Amino acid sequence: MMTCVKCGHESAAFDRCPFCGEAADTFKGERACGGERATDINLPAWEDPAVPFPLNLVETWRRSVFEPGAFFADGPFERPAVRPILYYLLVSVLAATLSLTWGTLLPTGQPGVVETLAEIMNVALPEAADGAGSTGRLADFFLTPFWAVLYLIIASLLLHVFVLVLVPGRRSLTATVRTICYACGPGVFAIIPFVGGWVAGVWGVVLTVIGLREAHRTTTGRAFAAWLLAAALPVALLMLGVLLVIARVASGV
Repeated sequence: MMTCVKCGHESAAFDRCPFCGEAADTFKGERACGGERATDINLPAWEDPAVPFPLNLVETWRRSVFEPGAFFADGPFERPAVRPILYYLLVSVLAATLSLTWGTLLPTGQPGVVETLAEIMNVALPEAADGAGSTGRLADFFLTPFWAVLYLIIASLLLHVFVLVLVPGRRSLTATVRTICYACGPGVFAIIPFVGGWVAGVWGVVLTVIGLREAHRTTTGRAFAAWLLAAALPVALLMLGVLLVIARVASGV
């Protein structure tokens, strides 16, 4: 543990104090032989047992979103991903809650999961049109943990496949999972009506690329290439499926 000289808070997050933001150079505490710190791991406040809840959640969100370079640098990428996954689920549910709030106050007319499935299956919903939109939004909200976990599994596997291809000396799959979990912070920008989703999406990509760069000790170009290929693969498969369907219909089969 290290103690911040400025505010006296003890923390294992060595790059800066999670309470006052003081740089690590002013910390004092246990040090290894030769004057070096006992550890150089940049532990997120969310994983620091000395930082109470919800301060650890707020501080981790703030630093991961607005200071991604410092946040991801020298992170504990080989530690178990249980705590990062919990953080990811909490932020995902919070973002879904904000989206549900704005969807109720400012309805956009976009169909939810229920309406989309009903249209695909050609099933008529009840005549209560107003209630149908609300039902779809509620369904989206309650399915958030399921979709979040499914996305995390697929995105982690896809990203890591291309990391394996493009990045020599990469770390394990755990590092990729941790990166995606801590890059989810911009989802909270759903509180901004209309443009919040676009802002969250673009900034989430930026954080993911920075996180991959630091997690796998590679360049920004390789990290972005891995993300781009992982994002393009599902689109390419979808387009291929559409083309195959069109070809079958055109051939009369």
